[in-house]
Amino acid sequence: RPSSGRFVGDIDLHFDADRMLFSMRGDHGRWQVFEIGVDGSGLRQLTGEQPDVDSYDACYLPDGKIFFTSTAYFNAVPCTGKDDVAVLYVMDAEGKNIRQLGFDQDHNWCPTVSNDGRVLYTRWEYTDSVHCHARLLFQMNPDGTGQTAHYGSNSYWPNAIFYARPIPDHPSKIVAVIGGHHGVGRMGELVVFDPA
Repeated sequence: RPSSGRFVGDIDLHFDADRMLFSMRGDHGRWQVFEIGVDGSGLRQLTGEQPDVDSYDACYLPDGKIFFTSTAYFNAVPCTGKDDVAVLYVMDAEGKNIRQLGFDQDHNWCPTVSNDGRVLYTRWEYTDSVHCHARLLFQMNPDGTGQTAHYGSNSYWPNAIFYARPIPDHPSKIVAVIGGHHGVGRMGELVVFDPA
C-alpha cells in the first residue's frame, strides 16, 4: 500500500506474471512509472529524473523494453494551450536509454502489445478531423516504425477508445472501453471489436 494514500493505476502484468508496472505520483508530485514484484517486493521507480515531467501508462514489450507515455517533449493541447500532452516513449528494463517514438500534437494513451507483436495505443488524431470523434486506435511496431490507424479512422463512433486489449488467441478481436469526448475520462461501455 503506497504512503500518503497515493493512487495506483495503469497496471500492466509482465509476461512471466512475476512483476508489474504501474503509475503513481512520485515524491515530487508528478506521475511516474514504477515496477514491483507480484509479492510486493522489489519496488522501484523507473522514471522521474526530470522534476517537471509526468510519465505513466507503461506496458512491457516481449524484448524486455518498456513502452510508456510522457510529457517530456513539452507540448500542449491545441484547443486550450494549457493541458500537457503525453506521447509514446520506450526505455530499457532499467528505465534508461529513453527514446521518443510519438511526435503527435495531441495525446497518446494506453499502449499494449497485440497478438502479432505490434503495439496498440489510443491516439488523439486532431488533424483533418472533428476533434470530438478522434481518440482512435492506432498501431506501431515496437521500434516506433509503421505507425498507422488500426480502428476508428473516419468514423463518428466510437468517440474515444481507451484500454484496448487483444482477445487472447484471436487474430483480430480487441476489447476496449468506449467513451465520449466530454464524458468522464477513460470511462464508458466495454465493447468487443473485430477490425477484420
